[in-house]
Amino acid sequence: MCSLAILLVWVSVSYYFVSYRVPRHEEQGSLPAHEPTRPHPRKSVLDARRPIRVDEMRRAAEALVERVVGRKAAQAFQIEVFIKSNEDDADSFEVHDLVTVDGGPQRILLRGTTAVSVASALNWYLRYHCSVDTSWMSKFPLVLPRQLPRVGRSIVKQSLVKWGYYENVCTFSYTQAWWDWERWEREIDWMAMSGINLPLSLTGQEYISQRVFRRLGLTDEQMASYFTGPAFLAWNRMINIKAWGGGLTQSWIDQQRDLQLKILARERELGMLPVLPAFAGGVPEGMKSLFPEAKFTRHGNWGGFAEQHCCVMMVDPTDPLFLKIGKMFVEEVRAVYGSNHIYSCDTFNENRPRSEHGSVGLDFLSHSSRAVFESMRAADPDAVWLMQGWLFMNDARFWQKRELDAYLSGVPEDRMIILDLFTDVFPVWKRRDLQRPTPIEKRRWVWNMLHSFGGNSGMYGRLQVISKDPVVAKKESQTMVGVGITTEGIEQNPVVYEMMAEMRWREQEVDVMSWVEKWADRRLGPEASRERKALGEEAWRELASTVYSCPGTQMGQVKSMVESRPRLDLASGWIPNSDFMPIKRHYPEEALVRAWLKLLRATRGGADGYTCSSSASFDIADVTRQVLSDLFARLFQPLSSFCQTRLAGSAAVRSSARGAISTEEEAEERMQTLLGIISDMDKMVGTQPRMLLGKWIEDARAWGKSKEEEEVLEFNARNLVTLWGPRGEIADYASKQWQGLLSDYYMSRWKLFFEHLQQAIRGTRIFSQQRFQQELLVFEQQWQTRTSSSFPSSPEGNAVELAWQLHDKYIKLIQGTLGQGTEDLLPQGPVVHAPGADILAADSPRGEREARDGEALLLDAAQGAAEDSASSSSSSSSRRRRKSREGVASGSLRDQLEGRQ
Repeated sequence: MCSLAILLVWVSVSYYFVSYRVPRHEEQGSLPAHEPTRPHPRKSVLDARRPIRVDEMRRAAEALVERVVGRKAAQAFQIEVFIKSNEDDADSFEVHDLVTVDGGPQRILLRGTTAVSVASALNWYLRYHCSVDTSWMSKFPLVLPRQLPRVGRSIVKQSLVKWGYYENVCTFSYTQAWWDWERWEREIDWMAMSGINLPLSLTGQEYISQRVFRRLGLTDEQMASYFTGPAFLAWNRMINIKAWGGGLTQSWIDQQRDLQLKILARERELGMLPVLPAFAGGVPEGMKSLFPEAKFTRHGNWGGFAEQHCCVMMVDPTDPLFLKIGKMFVEEVRAVYGSNHIYSCDTFNENRPRSEHGSVGLDFLSHSSRAVFESMRAADPDAVWLMQGWLFMNDARFWQKRELDAYLSGVPEDRMIILDLFTDVFPVWKRRDLQRPTPIEKRRWVWNMLHSFGGNSGMYGRLQVISKDPVVAKKESQTMVGVGITTEGIEQNPVVYEMMAEMRWREQEVDVMSWVEKWADRRLGPEASRERKALGEEAWRELASTVYSCPGTQMGQVKSMVESRPRLDLASGWIPNSDFMPIKRHYPEEALVRAWLKLLRATRGGADGYTCSSSASFDIADVTRQVLSDLFARLFQPLSSFCQTRLAGSAAVRSSARGAISTEEEAEERMQTLLGIISDMDKMVGTQPRMLLGKWIEDARAWGKSKEEEEVLEFNARNLVTLWGPRGEIADYASKQWQGLLSDYYMSRWKLFFEHLQQAIRGTRIFSQQRFQQELLVFEQQWQTRTSSSFPSSPEGNAVELAWQLHDKYIKLIQGTLGQGTEDLLPQGPVVHAPGADILAADSPRGEREARDGEALLLDAAQGAAEDSASSSSSSSSRRRRKSREGVASGSLRDQLEGRQ
């Protein structure tokens, strides 16, 4: 039955794929060399080819200021752009007070070497003088103080490095797949204010590929079996997969070209140098019949995809055809999009080099890189190759010194820039197994923070690294020419990205605690009282020293157990490659709860009439989500232990251990509690515009020109953040703790899992993880095409009010499960019990049980803390903490929980 169900699901999906193809034109492959499918605007292309004048850049900066602060507030700023004496000199910006006449309103002078520098000057002034947040979560136009603060001593900043780089090939899929011009305009303004002047710009790449393939004689049908669906284009561009997701319509291709023209025009007028694509080598299967004498190879099976989607055919770099196609590709890029002479290309991303005969030698490696670069230079004599250095870390076993030297030798040293993609965790520029100076260090390179894989939601960062290592690296390496952000997904953990972006303007190491205090003030907004700001600062210091100071070499964010495929051994922190997006938290969970309680107090309503800012609202929702996610994991552990004991055939033993489960009834109650947590997480994130599955799907469907196209776009949107492939080849890699995903996808998986467990512990069915996963896959595949179901696309509810409701509901369970030291987590001040119909009634049967269980857990914790105090001999700081807890009675804890301080 399972096989039949799966077959039926994919028959319906296949219907979409077969019918969702590029429409056939009357004369395939007969278009003139530079004739587009329909005319494209030439003016913006011609403008892009000449240098931007100072007066144009000043006007662009003025327009940005107006977009950011509004027309009226923009009148308070005077803009000046001045030219650097040498192109290779560092950028700089200045902020000065302007002399006012007769007590007129305060005016501010912003000066910079480019519009990006001016935007950075504006950002610095808003952050450090107006205490205004400018991150992704802030709303433009910003609300400024009625009277602009004086600068006092003028601000003069010089950039640490020439380049501020931004983007990862994957970001264009994991976050930006459905962005329209309005969202891109907002992002480009943020980029400029963050000092980004070297952005990766890959939108509309398929328009170029289509033109090149047609010139070579390929039909649109042959291309349709090569291009992936829109959500998966990042991996088609890196020659990882083909055809998955239904292909592309001509409408999509043309709309993306038009969008790219707008993106490039704006980036260039601000003084940015967009990085455009070059030919990496991947081609449709039909190329072989057109050039039977040419040599072709295939990449390995990336991600475990089936044959129709994997092992992409590639022109062998040693064959003259590679140079021919590569030259044509860059010619088309320049004809359609103009050029700033810097090109991105990744030939061996997560695939080892393979020649026509399989094995490769050093000559092949050298020839491969030479072919890529020469194909660029043949069309653009000034070409520079910007390449991701991910392969040198991801497959370090292959890329030893000999291989690195050979591969990099194919390109002149002054014509290559290497992105050290994951410098914040694994710096390739000084790889420990390579002698300094390393082959990478001999080229120009960029220090980057990757941070997020797949754009996950978990709280994580390495502020202690990014606050100093770029400065240290610049002192050590004269070839370091930039700092950048190479994350796979954005709109999460903004504190990390705001600090990293600022490092281009920092010539000295940053004091993390001082920096986050100012960050905390900005998040609450300039209207927050000193008392509120003090609480916010305490909360963020706690987060900065724990959650955002991840030690070791953990790769990526903490995964929530909620968004993982259910299995009993999740309780032990199980996940393949334990350092890669692990379930086990890298921080003390009580520290997160302490910060949560302080943020709650800092943002709750009061007599001062404080209104929570959009940024603080995001913080409350995000931290509450993480607190509940951690609680889920702690409550699941004893349930897992009980079920494993029962499934092993052992009799249940009543345990005095904290939170232990001894009966079937207790196990089933715990399952209901866990499902309730998922539901409450869903409500919490539903208050935020960037945490909505409904918005993600709505944005995807907006690109469709027919009902059929809309449904395939929705399939793309759903599949990328869940199964990521036909059968879960990369399942949950790009999972998101979003409203809709939590309540409709993750909760359904856990319900099914608990049903299997309940039947097993009752003795009505033998539990089999394999059987469960087969049934689970059927549900997951069916969910991909449920386009009739809808989810909210706008936020609902008040984050602070809901967070207080969830505090009242869960605080005893939270404290009880954390154990020793829980008394430190109690809020200082009266507990505010916010009203809400969704809160479990204390006088309901289940409510009484949970309250009683939570209190028992808390009393156990207090007793355990007292016993530990009497017997333990730990560090002096621990002894001081325990000394402060001596004499704490269970009754006083109960009083505190009930608000009797």
